[in-house]
Order: sequence, then structure tokens, then C-alpha cells
Amino acid sequence: MLKKYFIYLATVCLSFNVIAKTGVFPRQDFDQLSYGLYWFGANDQYQKAGQNTRNGGIYYDPSKPTLILIHGWQSNHTIEQNRTVYWENGGGTPDIDFANLWRAEGYNVAMLYWDQFADESELKDAEAKIWSANGPEKMRWRDSRGNYHTGPTQNVTELLLQQYLTAMQGYRGHDIRLAGHSLGNQVALRLADQLVTLAERGQIANNIVPQRVSLLDAFYSNHSKDYLNGRWVGEAAREVVSRLKFKGIAIDSYRTSAVASTPFIGDENRALHNAVAFVEQLTQFFNQTQQSEKHNAAIWLYLWSIIYPTPVVADSSMPGISASASNAQVKAWMKTTNHLKQVAGGDTKNPLDDIYETEGAL
Repeated sequence: MLKKYFIYLATVCLSFNVIAKTGVFPRQDFDQLSYGLYWFGANDQYQKAGQNTRNGGIYYDPSKPTLILIHGWQSNHTIEQNRTVYWENGGGTPDIDFANLWRAEGYNVAMLYWDQFADESELKDAEAKIWSANGPEKMRWRDSRGNYHTGPTQNVTELLLQQYLTAMQGYRGHDIRLAGHSLGNQVALRLADQLVTLAERGQIANNIVPQRVSLLDAFYSNHSKDYLNGRWVGEAAREVVSRLKFKGIAIDSYRTSAVASTPFIGDENRALHNAVAFVEQLTQFFNQTQQSEKHNAAIWLYLWSIIYPTPVVADSSMPGISASASNAQVKAWMKTTNHLKQVAGGDTKNPLDDIYETEGAL
């Protein structure tokens, strides 16, 4: 029994090495420091966002709703010249071009990359860079030969904020959504928090503040952190959620694996999930040793659900929560003490047959 437990634990640890793809980006992007916002079209076609795309680009229309995805830990991906692309077919992911799926629904689709900073053998070293430039490994970044280089003096959130502002300064729409997977949820929350503050000061337009933040199998490490003055990361994230909630930002969270709820691995952060629209999803199409696949399923289940009506909640008149739920529907669930637990449809990958019931606070 003990042996099986440690095998399970090791599987959970390894599951953070999420989907990545070789050959989409040129080698030079891995030989030098490369990060920021990239607009995507069909079949992994992309364009780097910047001054040249602020009023529109090949895959970007500044009047359209916009989805920006943010990845998590990326151990060894740089040396393998891999860069996470969440709509590829691999690791049990359905053979669907999810970027094109959202584009067909009228959205711009982007990835916000910080992968060379996230390429650490120890997850907590990558996590620290989200919050501080003075964590255990500072802001070092890795190149394609596996060498680390001294990095900038700003943390990941500060660096990506500048990239975001450059890319979005010409945005004319009113619907921006950040979706962060695993460690990326912390980037999404902190980025939204910084943007809210800038808008309050009158330094940026209100319409470029994301109105929704989606947390996809969110992860927070255990124990206090020196760079957070002794606080846990989960505690600091809860403070961000509290501020965003007060400002009327819709926040939905989806759990698909044990990665986010195993106390020996990370902080379940129940208080945070109780404060948002929280959904527990079944991933019975994978077995319990496939925690990596379960962890990644949070991404594509969310992306796929945009084309379907909100799921049925068997014991409530309120609509369920998915990517297709409106911000108002997410905020309605945020006002309750309940969360949603999937009770049917978890043995099929297609979210169309998913059914949920309400559960009390975690």
C-alpha cells in the first residue's frame, strides 16, 4: 500500500510537465530571451504582439472579445525547444484546433509566454519569479543549450504587464479574459490585479482591464515564503482574489486532478476556491496514474466548452459554469457559498453531456 502511494505521489509530481510542442517557434526564440504575448490563428500560425499589432494584426482584431492563455511550470522545455501550445493533439487531448474553435466563436486568441523563466527543475523556483525578482533563483532564464543567464530586475508579472500594455493599448472592445493553467493562474491573478490598479489611477483605459479570470487546475505551493514576508503563496493569491472580487471581476476555477489538492504536493487553498465560482470536474476517461493528463484536461475541457450551452445543474435553477457562461453567471455563483461538482458525463471527454450538482463550501 505504501509503495503504491509513493508511486502515485511521484506521478502527481511529474504531472506538472504539461503539453509542449516542438517546431512551432524558431530555435532563435530559445537561444535568446523571448517572452510576451503571441496572437494565434489556425494550425499553430502566430504573430508576436507588439507596437506593430496594437491596431490590428494577422490574427488580431482589436474590436473582438479576447482570450489570453497563460502557461505554468516548464521544466526542460527550453532545452527541448518546446513551447506550450494548448490546442495541439497530444497527451490525451482531442484532435481539435482549439485556437481556431474560439476564433470561429468570434474571439482573438493569444498565449502569454514566460517559459524561459519557468524552466526550473524545482517548481517553487519558477513560482517565486511570479511574485518577486529576488526569489531563490532571482530572474534567471534558460537557453536552448540548457545554460542559465542572469535575468532582468523585474519579476514575471511586471515584465508581462509591460508586454500586455504594449499589445492591448489599441484595444477597442470590452471583453478580455485571462485563463491561467497550473502556476499560470497566479500570473493571471496578479496581472489582473495590476491592471485594475492602473485603471483606478487613470493610467490606462478601463476597457483593457480583464473582466474575467479563469483558473485551470490552479496550483499553489506549500509553506511560507521569504519573498512574501512569511506568507504562503496561496494566502497572497487569496488577497488578490478578494480585491478583484470587490472590483467586480468574474473569477471561475476548475479542478481536474489531484495536482491541485494533494497536501503533500501543494496547498489546496480551499478559502480561495470558496470565494470564486469553483467547479470540480470528473476526468474518468483517464485512470488515477494519469495525473498529467488529468491536469492538462482542465485546459482543453475549458476551451472545448465554449461551443456548448452552460452545463445542467440538476439541483438548481442556476446555469452551470463553463467557458460559455457569461461573466454575470460566474459572479452569481461567486455570491453563493456553494460550488459545483460533476456527477455525470465524466467518462466522456466531450463536455456536452456533463451534469453537475451543488455542494457546500470546501
